[in-house]
Amino acid sequence: MKFRARSSGSRAGERVLETLKRDAVTELVGVLSGFWSSIEEQVRLAALAGHDFSAAQEDRVAVIALSHRALELATRYREAIESAFERWHAPGKEQRRVESLELMSEGELEIHLAGQQITELLEHQFLHPLAQLDERLEALAASLGIEGRPLNPLRPEVAVSAFVDLFQPDDLTPGLRMMVFHQFDKRLPKVLAEVYAKANTTLQTAAFGGHGVATVRRSGGYEPHASARRDEARAPRIGEQAAEGWVPDGGTVENIGATAPGGGGQRAVGEGQRSGPSSADSGGMPLRYRDLVREQLQAWRARGGLHVGSADAGISVAEEVEALAEAASEAEGQVLGTEDMLNIASLLQGDDPGPYTRALAGEDKRALAEVIRAEILGGVRQLGFDPEKTRFSADEEDAIDLVGILFQSLCEANELLQRSRSLYGRLVVPYVKVALTDDSMFNRRNHPARQLLDALTEACDGNTGETAQDKETLDKAEHAVDRVVEEYQEDQAVFELAAAELRDQLDQQRRRSELAEKRVAESIHGRERLQMARRNAEGLVASRMADRPLTAPVGHFLDQHWRHYLTQTWLRDGPESERHHAAIGLGDAMVQVDADAAQVRGAAVADQLLALQVPLGECYSSCGLDAAAARDAMARIISALAMPDTPRSVRTPNGGEIDDGPGDDSIAPLRLAGGTDAVACDPAIAARMRRLRVGQGLRLIDRGGHETAARIAWISPLTSRFLIVNRRGVRKMVVSPEELALLVASGRVVVRSVDAPFDEAMKQLWQRLNQAPASTLKAANAG
Repeated sequence: MKFRARSSGSRAGERVLETLKRDAVTELVGVLSGFWSSIEEQVRLAALAGHDFSAAQEDRVAVIALSHRALELATRYREAIESAFERWHAPGKEQRRVESLELMSEGELEIHLAGQQITELLEHQFLHPLAQLDERLEALAASLGIEGRPLNPLRPEVAVSAFVDLFQPDDLTPGLRMMVFHQFDKRLPKVLAEVYAKANTTLQTAAFGGHGVATVRRSGGYEPHASARRDEARAPRIGEQAAEGWVPDGGTVENIGATAPGGGGQRAVGEGQRSGPSSADSGGMPLRYRDLVREQLQAWRARGGLHVGSADAGISVAEEVEALAEAASEAEGQVLGTEDMLNIASLLQGDDPGPYTRALAGEDKRALAEVIRAEILGGVRQLGFDPEKTRFSADEEDAIDLVGILFQSLCEANELLQRSRSLYGRLVVPYVKVALTDDSMFNRRNHPARQLLDALTEACDGNTGETAQDKETLDKAEHAVDRVVEEYQEDQAVFELAAAELRDQLDQQRRRSELAEKRVAESIHGRERLQMARRNAEGLVASRMADRPLTAPVGHFLDQHWRHYLTQTWLRDGPESERHHAAIGLGDAMVQVDADAAQVRGAAVADQLLALQVPLGECYSSCGLDAAAARDAMARIISALAMPDTPRSVRTPNGGEIDDGPGDDSIAPLRLAGGTDAVACDPAIAARMRRLRVGQGLRLIDRGGHETAARIAWISPLTSRFLIVNRRGVRKMVVSPEELALLVASGRVVVRSVDAPFDEAMKQLWQRLNQAPASTLKAANAG
């Protein structure tokens, strides 16, 4: 009877699995329905609006070729989705994707990064339904007798990887690649939402309900843990999180041989591990963000996350946590309600933000969350509460900690000056109110409050307010903050309005920054050409004058006028031009006529000087000499060559200044990449650096461990140097691939995709939650 029951359950599970597979494949393949006709229309409109006919024609040819293969691509996409279900059903056959960035071509690398970014966004967006789906699929796997924990066949990585694998490196032009992945990114989330809703409903109807905790794995899938294992697995998992190093995803090149300061922990919300109550525990309702991170927050507090200075003060973290627990038990019965908390926050919203600003600047040794608690408890008297006997509920504690870590991460990950930090300080209380009432801000990318922080950070990052445009941007940022502080009560539309106004200003500034970047790039490119032309002239002059006795007038001509003439023709006509070759021939002819004069070949000397009058006149003219000065110079040469006994000597070229220094004070002097032979760097890393392209994101880390976002704005076609700018287009550095490789190897630069400021802060938030502070480690070692 037992075997029969198990067989019946297996058959029921097979039917459910087949239903899941059929529904998912049908929905996901629908993403490609009408896909290529839409892309063709976008290409046509882009061609009408653009001015690059050649690029538009390449896009058109490429999209037509893909349209002809639409059926083949849809079939391969379907097969890839079905294969994911087969691997889930037979885990032993599963093959992990091996992705070696070092062996990828440029086209493959760009396609891979585009897909990776979409995957991360979708994992973040569908955290809640995926957690439910993982638990139910675990129950289904148990009924089918599947051993191990196979990867979820409906995870976003499956759909995105199937799409990425459709293309060869040469299938997509740069412009077309952007359109294709943007269109896919627009379509896939809607389809996945329907797939997850239908799959969860199917499994729930079939009584396959999970009762465990879901934690997200770095691979992009989810690793379920049954409730029976949760308690015993939780403690070691926390230790493992603290010990593992956090390696950021979404980048092109790993930081080989070094770890960026502040590293450690796991990726966050869609990028890291998390645990929280199961969907069953919440009665089938969608889980709040705080429910998902509550265990991490509690563990973080237990490890002394709020008491970074406790070890130095001679008090162990364990003692402080115990003291807090005793204080909380004494205050039992006087929990500050959310409504009261919101009232107090409204009273504090317009008050002096100084305490928060000092905490963000590091002037106050307390964590920002502790400052927020102190300020709120200081205001409870206005509601008739005793601060000494008042404590916060679990939800309020979590909201305060999340906002505190978020704002500290934003300030540490960006280059914010005092005026900018004060703006963030003013927003602390409004964002505590948002977190109390709507914590979807932490995991919903289009949340108005999140958009405002993104825009504010872009406006303030590295902004000193020195120029009129920068000052105007700071003024607009301050106006946006004023609007939120003065008007926000419950309606989040004020965040959206403030963000939209600030974004308009940033769009205007971005256009100005693009022009400024172009001017800087042109200036650098011009100076590099000048340096190369002078270096070329230096080599030619040295080769003609080396170990060769010359008369003084001829030697002076070669070292001064001819050098300048070579530089001018190289710049104006190019090194392979006929005019530049003629200029080289002029110098050779002058060396020869001097040698003939030394051998008393008067007729040959006379004939050559007559033939050289016109070229010499052009040379002197290019040097800025007028007709009279040119005649005087030629007369001195003729006079010296007419006398056989004119003294001759070997002259050492005076040499030209290879780098005259910038004409613009805003541009620092450059050194040619060809002159960095003494720079020792890892050839493998340097090779990867040379494959970077314009727009590649970077994180610059100063000696104090503070990070700031940057990107490659321009690459020199002559020296392959990178012009690196910050978010606002302000120049940060100009480096060669070898120099950048050294910075990467030393941990001063991390190469990865450009994340929105809020996303970057959330990664740091999870990094903090999953990393034990130094004080905790000291206490643990001492114990």
